[in-house]
Amino acid sequence: MKKYIYLLFILTNCFLSCNNDDDENDCHPETILSNWNTQKEIIIEFDTEFNRNNYSIVDGNKLLFEYNHIGAQCDHIIDDEWQEKLVFQIENTSEAFEYTDNDLLLTNCYYQQLGAWVNHNQYQVKNGTIKGEKLSETEWKIIVNIETTPLFENEQSKEIQFTQIFIQ
Repeated sequence: MKKYIYLLFILTNCFLSCNNDDDENDCHPETILSNWNTQKEIIIEFDTEFNRNNYSIVDGNKLLFEYNHIGAQCDHIIDDEWQEKLVFQIENTSEAFEYTDNDLLLTNCYYQQLGAWVNHNQYQVKNGTIKGEKLSETEWKIIVNIETTPLFENEQSKEIQFTQIFIQ
């Protein structure tokens, strides 16, 4: 009987200590997805429970820009996923634009982090600059240099800066 227990122990240890090559190949690199859509818009609703504005994307008549920065992640690691998202809208007849500080409110610009270890709050953007130029019927060059508006007294604003080509 001791031989069987010992054999079971050895086999179990072998299985647990084996390196699974699949673990090394199930990782996905960091990705940036930036796109724009016509006939969408951002609506703002006041959340009375949390005393703040939240956004939703609905069908409409604006040009909607979405920037998604998705962090590298491995399927065999729990809770390593993270993402940051920036959305804003402009008039659908625009060929170029620049919004600065209080004018950013016209774009309904919001920033949000997603992942296991963040709070998922939607931060309205009121400071900085967003510039854009239409390059073709399917591409826009967007330059972002903004900071989030904290929701709570003890929170720090976050700076977001990037230049990206957005594709329809």
